[in-house]
Amino acid sequence: MSVLPTSNPTAPARSRLPGWWPWALGVMLGLVVVGPGLSGGSLLSLDLLVTPDIPVPNGVYGLGPALSQRVPLFAILGVGSAAVGGPVITKVFLVVCLATGFAGAARLVRVMAPAGTEVGALGQVAAGVLWAVGPYALTRVGVGHINLVWVVAVLPWVLPRLCRPADHLPSTYLAALAMAIGGPGGGTLGVTAAAVALLVQPAPRRHLRPAAAVLIPQLVWVLPTAVLLWAGAGVTGAMGFSTRADGVAGWPALLAGNGFWRQDHQVGATGFVGAVAGLIIGLLALAGGIRIVRTLGWRSWQGAATAVGVTGLVLALASALPLVRDGYEVLTDLPIGAPLRESQRFTALWLVWAAPSAVIGAVSVGRWLTDRAPARARLVRAAVAAVPLAVALAVSVPGWWGVDGRLEPVEYPAGWAAVRETIADRPGTVVALPWLEYPQLSFADGRQAFNPMPDFLGGDVISSYDPLFEAGGDHQEQVDRRSVEVDRLVAELEAGQAVSRQLADLGVRWVVLARERGAEDYAALAADPGLDPVLTVPDVELYEVRDWSGRATGPDGTAHDVSRPIPPLIRTDAPDGSVLSVAGAPGWVQGWARPVAVTGDGRLRLEGTGGTLWFWPAIVILVTDLAVAGLGIRCLASRRGRFGRILAPVRPRG
Repeated sequence: MSVLPTSNPTAPARSRLPGWWPWALGVMLGLVVVGPGLSGGSLLSLDLLVTPDIPVPNGVYGLGPALSQRVPLFAILGVGSAAVGGPVITKVFLVVCLATGFAGAARLVRVMAPAGTEVGALGQVAAGVLWAVGPYALTRVGVGHINLVWVVAVLPWVLPRLCRPADHLPSTYLAALAMAIGGPGGGTLGVTAAAVALLVQPAPRRHLRPAAAVLIPQLVWVLPTAVLLWAGAGVTGAMGFSTRADGVAGWPALLAGNGFWRQDHQVGATGFVGAVAGLIIGLLALAGGIRIVRTLGWRSWQGAATAVGVTGLVLALASALPLVRDGYEVLTDLPIGAPLRESQRFTALWLVWAAPSAVIGAVSVGRWLTDRAPARARLVRAAVAAVPLAVALAVSVPGWWGVDGRLEPVEYPAGWAAVRETIADRPGTVVALPWLEYPQLSFADGRQAFNPMPDFLGGDVISSYDPLFEAGGDHQEQVDRRSVEVDRLVAELEAGQAVSRQLADLGVRWVVLARERGAEDYAALAADPGLDPVLTVPDVELYEVRDWSGRATGPDGTAHDVSRPIPPLIRTDAPDGSVLSVAGAPGWVQGWARPVAVTGDGRLRLEGTGGTLWFWPAIVILVTDLAVAGLGIRCLASRRGRFGRILAPVRPRG
């Protein structure tokens, strides 16, 4: 429960409804949104990749192949998947996050409202709907941006604390840590909110300690990201992920939560309805912001939240506005700007403020109108108070019940399971075809989705991480440089040439071809004399490279054993000069201190005889994670059980 000082001028008014009603309604709405997905089966839609077993991402250790947006949240989901399976843990997660976000927004409008502003249950529902099941949240659910669904759950609860970061440092640390669990998406939003709040707060000499309290928790995702960038992970610039504001109606619709960079995946009302809804939300939020600032001032946490909301809107527009977007692209091309490349995610900072502010603005407008028409005061106030909810429903309801079909459950083809069993019995490096990062999958109703083959198969799978935003060149967004070699081999394969010899030289044992759109480009596989067809079914083809020489190849061509109990640890009996068929990266060490070389094609070469190889950055990352978590436990313990201090603003000093 929240602990609000009795002298706080923004203490919420007593309600005749029980305190648990927002949670109950939030759960109901979450179940409606997930809807058809609650039945058996996995979920596949763009980045919504749910396999029977969700693996803990290698990014937890600073290993690739790709620059992971999943750290550290998917480590938690991976552990849950081991207990109940990937589909169950994901669906429960979605419902819980939407319900928590709804209850948080309902609470936020109560604590944000200046004294004497009766928002009522109707206003709380309006704020909850627009925030937790509105266009922004629904779109992120539908495209599988789980880290931002986490933000939907957490941000309305911690926003008051992040807007007064200097008042209670342990609580600020815990609030920032809660956002950082969402990885780069959640972490950057939390840091931005706290940074803007510090700028509008007095006493800048006191900013160093709260800044540290906000920044230290970000190490749980900053450090793995830094290691991956150091190892050579590629990052596409911001222009492929620009905020979409098509036509005259597109710009005002941004105010309602629209603007996702893939317009065909934007959920909720668009066009005229979206534009009108955006204008109404913007105008009511403006009225609410004026009342907040006039009543409480910029130095209150509500005033700071107003500045945060405006900043979020500006950043969301940065990649869409002429001239400004050029500078934003330059920033995101830098390593430090990589977490900022998709600017529409900053709409969350705007919307978490605008949803409750629009309700407050509606109450203020209703009061202003009744002062001029006192004879119909009750009717006018009721009508105006209903506007935010009507608008929220108008832009949200079209996307409910399965998010426009994107949560229809799918069953992986039986042939995929047979391939997985075969490879598990005879492990070796796999190349996954078609060579696409986002293939269209027939068993997912033709939806385009992040290639599920690597997660489904497990083990060492080379797959494409090229978003295809630019023609030509090397745009593989991953550390695994073997993919560059496969890029070249795929071009030869599509030209009808045999590639089995080159695959053997790369240490590849298996080639898996999912019979999906584009599979016809790889007809040369069946004619390659160096490939043995092991499995050919309607869903998938599996070929074994005949000249594969083993998981570790000695200088004389002999095969040697390799075991990998955990991703950052490798054991082998291979001699000096052997090449291991695993993805190479700087940071691998043999024995205590001997660096392991990386070959030109992206594998590891031993410079000593056998033994143990370990990835030393993983130790640094794991120790840092433990330290961050330990400090969080200490902060929690130091508060003596007063959980409300994380959630509620303390009384302003002075």
